Amino acid sequence: MRITILDKDFQTLGTVGVFNSLIWCRRYYEAGMFECHAPVEYFELLNTGRYFYRSDRDELGVIREVNYSQTDKGERRAYCKGYFAESLLDNRVINSPANLTGTPETIARSLVNTYIINPGDTGRKIPQIVLGAAKGIGSSITIQTTGDKLGEKLYDILETQEESLKLSFDYQNNILTFTAWSGLDRTDEQDINSWATFSNSFYNVKNVVYDRDDSEAKNYAYVAGEGEGAARTVVQVDVRSSSAIERREVYVDARDLQSTYRDEQDVEHTYTAAQYRELLRQRGLEKLAEYATVETVNSDIDANANLEYMTDFDLGDLCTYQNNDVGIECVKRITEIQEVYEGAKASLNITFGNDESTTITKIIRRETT
Repeated sequence: MRITILDKDFQTLGTVGVFNSLIWCRRYYEAGMFECHAPVEYFELLNTGRYFYRSDRDELGVIREVNYSQTDKGERRAYCKGYFAESLLDNRVINSPANLTGTPETIARSLVNTYIINPGDTGRKIPQIVLGAAKGIGSSITIQTTGDKLGEKLYDILETQEESLKLSFDYQNNILTFTAWSGLDRTDEQDINSWATFSNSFYNVKNVVYDRDDSEAKNYAYVAGEGEGAARTVVQVDVRSSSAIERREVYVDARDLQSTYRDEQDVEHTYTAAQYRELLRQRGLEKLAEYATVETVNSDIDANANLEYMTDFDLGDLCTYQNNDVGIECVKRITEIQEVYEGAKASLNITFGNDESTTITKIIRRETT
């Protein structure tokens, strides 16, 4: 691994030859983060730099904070931390009404093109960002939005179909390529990808923390759009996999979503009744995602066990977790991977999902005869 510090124009300022520790935290539904502690002689380089690049990845860090400290014993330390390049998308807001129909991927690509790549105001352009090849994922939705941070809205839209986004950095050409993507299904219910099961029986997990909290969970939304009184358009959104699951309701005031709107050329358009209801449904899905049951498995992974990182499993992959000691099994997406490097030691901590607990099942112990 070679760490290079770049300036605001992506020009190389220097390299960090030695560091005390590095935390590299990759996230699926939000921008990742990093933190690097280095000898004090690198403070000036870190303090003048804008971007943090490691040669073995296509992820790019944006330096947001730099610190220098000296203890009463004369020990001097320096560190920097920040977020991955996806956080740059939040430097733009959706300042005019956006009314779009398509898959989350096509909508995300359109918004990035409108507000970053080919904006009407050239001062909003980020020249290093380009669109990558479309993957053709997802199913069609309709959205209407104004005033949101671009990055946050893109993550919200994509999360409703368990997709994510990425800005991949090309160091040689100083280019950040935007793509929407989805992790692989590595469960034993499919035969396209290799399976990835994390289990105490396979000795590939350690220091496990399982947590489930449904105190704020909602799974049924009444989304109220335009109109008054009995004439107001209300859509019901149910994300339960079965009506037998306890119904927990939330009311969503979506009066800001209108069936009639004007485009950038000031031409008036009107959604059909069905299209407008789909618009409200999408708002309901995004709101319910904020109220999902928090269910996670946080675990250190044994790198010397049967599964190889970034080959047999990676960020965003849908995997199986088992713990026979407490009798649970769950199918969860890897939503966060934290890599920690300290000297010659490297460790890996993985967070599995935060989605609804509908896939949690008791492991049935069968005696063999």
